[in-house]
Parts: sequence; structure tokens; C-alpha cells
Amino acid sequence: MTQTVHLNGLNGLRAIAAISVMLSHVLQSTFSNWNIPAIHLPLFEGGVTLFFVISGFLITFLLLKEQKRTETINIKKFYVRRILRIWPLYYLFIAVCIIVVSRMKAESILTPTLWYYLFFTANIPFLSASGIWIFVHYWSIGVEEQYYLFWPWVVKYAKSNLIKVAVVLLVLFFGCKIVSWVLFSNHSLIYRFFAVTSFHSMMLGGIGAILYYKRTKWFLLITTDKRIQLLTWVALVLSGFYAEFIPALIRNEYIAFISLFLIMGQVENKKTLLKLENKGFDYIGKISYGIYVIHPLIIYLLSSFWRPRFSHSMPVSIQYPLIYLLVCILTIIVAALSYKFYESPFLRLKDRFAIIKSSGSSFFK
Repeated sequence: MTQTVHLNGLNGLRAIAAISVMLSHVLQSTFSNWNIPAIHLPLFEGGVTLFFVISGFLITFLLLKEQKRTETINIKKFYVRRILRIWPLYYLFIAVCIIVVSRMKAESILTPTLWYYLFFTANIPFLSASGIWIFVHYWSIGVEEQYYLFWPWVVKYAKSNLIKVAVVLLVLFFGCKIVSWVLFSNHSLIYRFFAVTSFHSMMLGGIGAILYYKRTKWFLLITTDKRIQLLTWVALVLSGFYAEFIPALIRNEYIAFISLFLIMGQVENKKTLLKLENKGFDYIGKISYGIYVIHPLIIYLLSSFWRPRFSHSMPVSIQYPLIYLLVCILTIIVAALSYKFYESPFLRLKDRFAIIKSSGSSFFK
């Protein structure tokens, strides 16, 4: 019988991550041309890193639960669950974009680069900014899928040495990033590879899950302290205003540590300062994968409709809030429809392969 685990607030954090990523892309020229000046909103800019840490935390915690219950980890079922969660919408979006973009822009995106996206290596063309524009956000899904080619095996066979192995791997991944920066500069492809393919962000989430699973006292004491939680939320808000003042070399790692503390503040719900365990956040978190995958096409289509009709006839000060509001509403509606009518059958099938199920989980799980 499948055991269900519920971790408070994770869907709320997913909701924050998904909305922040979507809003940061609204006026980017990659996906749109609104014919209005671009502005920079003081938004949290670490949405993808937050997703990485949540994913590393949740999946590691579930694997540890499975290992305790069954004394092993069923790797085959793990990958079947990943396929049923990620692949259906991932490939549907590719198919829809091939049709829509070809009709709208009179150009084909059926180029050799498409193979990177078909095989979950979108982070490779992303390194050199040579990817297909409508799929550029797929780089993070590629990183996730590559990470889970080896992490379940590590959890399965490291056993009592797991925390040591995880720390070594984190230091190794981050060390490679530092060394490549020192030897080759921050403009080199090898540095960008380690910066973009940030396995250590997911590893940090995994280490947090191990310490949380073991109820490590010092870790719980530090990460759930109300004063530290207050500083964490302040740091999250300030990251939107002053991100450029954080050295680029450690910016993702800074956000990753913030993310881990946010997670701990939620799962240890009794001490949280801002409770994200509510129906609104929970629902947005459930459909967050759809929001993440679909939003570039919504932005592109809406901007194509908007530009010839409103960009010259409406005051810019009115256009900005309307554009952001419409992108949010339309993306959430489409993601909700996708979740209910397209993704849900695959999710029900996925649950048949679950040994430990996380209630309400969605994005990258």
C-alpha cells in the first residue's frame, strides 16, 4: 500500500517560484515584442534556483522514506514516475510550438538544435545562447533530468554514508565552478556550464532533506529560528532590489541557501513566520509545472495580439499593469486546464508506481 507524505508549504514555495519566473519573462525580448519600453520589476529573481532546491529536498526525502520502508529504492519505478510527470506536457508543448510558431512567424523551428530539447539537454545550447527561443526555458528541466540520472543511485547505495557523499559532491560541483572561473574567466563556456548546470543547488536541497529526515537538532534549531526566518524573508525581498550587488560567482548559491531556509520554515510549520499552507498557494503550486512550461507561448501570443492594437493607442502606464495581469490570468487558466484534462491521467498512472507519495506535489516530482 502506498504511503502518503505531506510537507507543509512546499506548493506555496512552488507558487512563488513559478509566478516570479513568469513575471520576469513578460517583457523579455526573447519571448515578446510589446513595442513598449522594458522595465525592471524588483521581483525575486531566483525562481529557478528555488525550484531546484525544492526538487532536491522533496525527492531526496521521499527516496529516504522509501528506503526505510522497503530497505531499497526501486530505480525503475522512480524513472517511470519521472517520465509520467515530465514528458507528456514537455513534448506536447514542443509539438504545439512547432505548429503555432511556424504559422505565426512564417519560420520553422525544426532545426538541428531541436534534438537538444528532445533529449533533455537544453542547457547545452543555452550556454552559448544558440537555442530555440521559444524553448529557452527548458534548460532548467534538462538540468533536473540530468541530475536524476545519478542521484537516486547515490541515495540507494551510499546508505549510512549518504550525508558525507552528498557534501563531497556539493563541494566538488561548486569547486569546479570556482576553479573554472579562476582558470578560464566567467565568460568561458566551461564556467557557464558549471554555473548553469547547478547540480549543487539540488544537492543542497538533498543535504537539507537528509538532515531534516534525521531530525538533526542543530540544523532544525538554526533553520527554524524565528529571527533567522525573518532575515531569510527580508533577504528574499531584497534579492529583487539588489541582486546585482551579490557577486555573480555566488549569486545562485546565495539564493539556494535562502531557498533551503524558506523550505525549512514551511515544513516545520509551527515556527513559520509566513504560512503558505493554504488553498490558493497550494493550487498554484500544483499547476506550477504547467505555468513554467506554458508561459512563454502565452507571452508570445498575447504580445503578438497586443502590439498592433494597443501599443500606440493606450498610455504606457496603463499597458504595464494590464499586460502583467493578462499574462498571469491566461497562463494560470491554460495551466489549470492542462492539469485537469491532460496531465491528470498521467499523474493517476504515475501514482500506481509510487511507493511513497507526496500529497499535493507537482512540479518536478
